Amino acid sequence: MTTKLKDMTKIFTGIFPVWSLWYLGILLIIYIISNIFASDGITSFFGFGMTANRTYLFVLGILSVLMFTEWAVNMGVSRKTFYKSLMITGLITAVFITAVTGIITFGLSFTPFAGEYMTPEDMKYLSGFEYGVFHFISGLMFWALGILIAAAFYRGFWAGMLSIFSGLLALVFLIFNEQLLNYFSVLGNMSVLVGYALLIALILLYSWIGFRVIKNIPVKFG
Repeated sequence: MTTKLKDMTKIFTGIFPVWSLWYLGILLIIYIISNIFASDGITSFFGFGMTANRTYLFVLGILSVLMFTEWAVNMGVSRKTFYKSLMITGLITAVFITAVTGIITFGLSFTPFAGEYMTPEDMKYLSGFEYGVFHFISGLMFWALGILIAAAFYRGFWAGMLSIFSGLLALVFLIFNEQLLNYFSVLGNMSVLVGYALLIALILLYSWIGFRVIKNIPVKFG
């Protein structure tokens, strides 16, 4: 890892966890209010949070490119190094918010806000661990997709719109894979790995496209 890559990653890992704590704090308040006023049983904070975390990573990926690309280039950081730093930081952030979500869920298990069940009912065949792994991996896909969409708009309107279309395709695939994964879990744990593999393949595809886009984005100085 080069010095500039280390420096960029250190800067981002000093910023994004703080943002993530604010986000999780707000999410916890929303969860508690939803639990108070819910007429039916509500999922645990883990199920509630992991679903929301994907959207958070998607938005954070977009903001990361829009807010820091020009700054990084003006600081003499290559687009390739900037992209690598974003991907490393995305992985660290995903691990961080997953861990904090799990810790909060454990704490809430001793309160009236523990939730009625661990995972949403439409994923009832998955264990809590399998559900967590699925949402963690899909969160990384949302991160890669957010970076791609933001970077594509630097290349022009139509490139940006095409990236949004690819995002819609990814969402359709994710919904399909979620149901497929739920079905695979009935067949056995090894079958679940097929669903994970499909999702990882999509992450690699969008990461590669994102790298090809971001390394050539035009940035105006001054």
